[in-house]
Amino acid sequence: MKEIEARLQKSRRYLEMAWHDYHGGFCEGAVSHAYYAMFHSAKAFLALDDISPKTHKGVILQLGKYVKLGKLGKDEVRSIAHGLTVRIRCDYDIEVVLDRGEVGELLNEAEHFVDKIEAVVADKSRETETTPTER
Repeated sequence: MKEIEARLQKSRRYLEMAWHDYHGGFCEGAVSHAYYAMFHSAKAFLALDDISPKTHKGVILQLGKYVKLGKLGKDEVRSIAHGLTVRIRCDYDIEVVLDRGEVGELLNEAEHFVDKIEAVVADKSRETETTPTER
């Protein structure tokens, strides 16, 4: 649980940095921080089941499996996939032009994603605490 909590804390810090960048006019930084907030939340979520993908796409593919199980919504997986696409564009396209409105939407998606994962982790923690152990 220590790794999960550390990743969730990191997610919150990245989300704060994303908003700070956004309000400071640094949209590329905001995109990167928003994506990594979702990424670390996703890694925390997957760690609940001892799943640790080695790649960014692997994280997204694993999350897709939880949509089929009804544990995550399609919107959450779309949000992180969209965040990865925009982050890659920002990181590697030297002439990238970002729409401030689009960046704001991505930050809102990231905030929703992190909130959702934190709620799932909290629910799982409560289940673990209230489930009697076998002797």
